[in-house]
Amino acid sequence: MILTKTEGSRSHLSEPFYSKVISENEQILCIEFSQFEWSQDVILIGFKSKIVLAHLEIDPFDVKIITEFAHPVRCTTLSISPDTSLALSPREVLFCAGGADFKLRIFKSDLGETNLCKVLSGHNSYINDCSFDTENQYLASTGDDNTLRIWYKETFELKCTMPLMSPGMNVYWHRADSGKLLVAEKMGIIRLCNVEKEICFQSINFCKPLSSFHWSPSDIFIVASLLFGELQIWDLTNVCLPLQVSTLFSKNGGQIKFSPLGELVAGINNLDQMLKVFHVKSESIKLSASVTLPSNICWHYRYPLVCIGDDSKLCFWKVTAN
Repeated sequence: MILTKTEGSRSHLSEPFYSKVISENEQILCIEFSQFEWSQDVILIGFKSKIVLAHLEIDPFDVKIITEFAHPVRCTTLSISPDTSLALSPREVLFCAGGADFKLRIFKSDLGETNLCKVLSGHNSYINDCSFDTENQYLASTGDDNTLRIWYKETFELKCTMPLMSPGMNVYWHRADSGKLLVAEKMGIIRLCNVEKEICFQSINFCKPLSSFHWSPSDIFIVASLLFGELQIWDLTNVCLPLQVSTLFSKNGGQIKFSPLGELVAGINNLDQMLKVFHVKSESIKLSASVTLPSNICWHYRYPLVCIGDDSKLCFWKVTAN
């Protein structure tokens, strides 16, 4: 499927229904919504030298800034731990930030007297992604040093280092099976790993460089890849041919992310300066929006909200599959 000119024309572009400047004259580099039900409205916003913790208010809709954490270098990736909760007393915030100095930093706070930061060293190049598992046992990280690293969540000691063939781009745990970890490599290889046994039990080579990869939260067998601007949907039980192939962007690069129910895939491309939301079943574009300096993409855990940082603004669009 190739998008028509009409679908990408300026007259059909959608404006965000809500946007908010988070920090004057500072570009948002990365964002992260909590992936856990009890903290689903918690959002982190990473900058060059700080990380902002905010809370999404639904009625009326607003993003309320709670506090800031100093971060000594440019933030490259964020992940919120299952421990995080603002609803209980005492409140607890625990998250991981990857930095441009090749280090991971673990922040722990009660938003009061206790504010701790633990630095994890080990990577020797840029960290592209990190993620806490759903059972709250491990933290996984990957990056340009061609490694996947697994850390114990309780002590944050290194459990193991697994070598890759090329830079690791994305790392994911799945809600339906927390024992399995998926890591995607830049050269087009994805690996399914058993963390307890420290082995890779399935490896698939797409034979093209990957720009981005995501695992459907609603189906453990469905994955999406972005290759040279081409969106491909795959079934892991039969990877001879993709289920769908659609040209999402005219230029190489970008990022994709499934919605929580797996019906939609949001994609963003810095060179095209476009955000698009693709309906998986109908193979149609549900939203096209012009962006300037986009960060990564986040979906809310529950609501049909897709979010990006665009320069200094946090922007939200409502997108339904119907």
